[in-house]
Amino acid sequence: MIVEASEDVITLSGSLNHPFWESVQTAIALTLNRHPSGVIVDCANIANITEDGAKTFQYAIDYVLGQNARIIFASVPEKVMAVLQQTPHVKSQLATAPSVEEARTSLDLLLRSGEEKKKRTSEGVRSRHILAVISPNECDDHFVRQLEQLVSSAPAHIVFLLPIEVPRELPLHAPVPEEEARLVTYGDKVKGAFAKGHNLTEIRLERTRDVPTLIAEVSEEINAEQVIIAIPSSISENIESGKLFESILKNVSRPLMFVRATCGSTAN
Repeated sequence: MIVEASEDVITLSGSLNHPFWESVQTAIALTLNRHPSGVIVDCANIANITEDGAKTFQYAIDYVLGQNARIIFASVPEKVMAVLQQTPHVKSQLATAPSVEEARTSLDLLLRSGEEKKKRTSEGVRSRHILAVISPNECDDHFVRQLEQLVSSAPAHIVFLLPIEVPRELPLHAPVPEEEARLVTYGDKVKGAFAKGHNLTEIRLERTRDVPTLIAEVSEEINAEQVIIAIPSSISENIESGKLFESILKNVSRPLMFVRATCGSTAN
């Protein structure tokens, strides 16, 4: 087994017949020093793997998650995946991506969010905090206008929360490309809308199983004066979202404002 580390990628090549953990751990530690958000493991060149060799994946997952980082395995060959799927602990925690590029796109979201937090810290935090929840509904122009009106007379620190809801059948750190791409588009849109003016804005991309719980946690963390959440325009969609709204009302103790999307609007 050959282990190579370059930037944020660790490449495994050859036969993985034993848990070559010491070599892999060294490579992971070095990579996390350069990229604390996470590690990509390129598996394309793994020729074969045994059940004993699959323990390497288990040790790697436990080590990286223990560092509060993410680990994504890219380009996993079918025969290797077949063995990994038979290893209970690995199967439940295995986050994969079709390619290194797609894995990197997912990891970069966390970096983007981290940069926003650094910006907030460097510029200072204002005394008025607004939590604007973009997902799970469209980033509608009407929602943006209502938020602009809310801060028009008194500038605020606006935290745009974009929850990435990860399906329960996947590990929490697994990439969900379509959802991530959609939320990045929304984040760019609101960031552009509030680029000028006196408001301090922060984009937070958070991975979660439960959106209402996340909203409640973040609203308390930032001491939100107001929580503003978009809801769908159609009656049928609102009926389907009834349980979600009920859970939000139950979990969030801060003042809430639900903004209905413009009737006939589509996702932007």
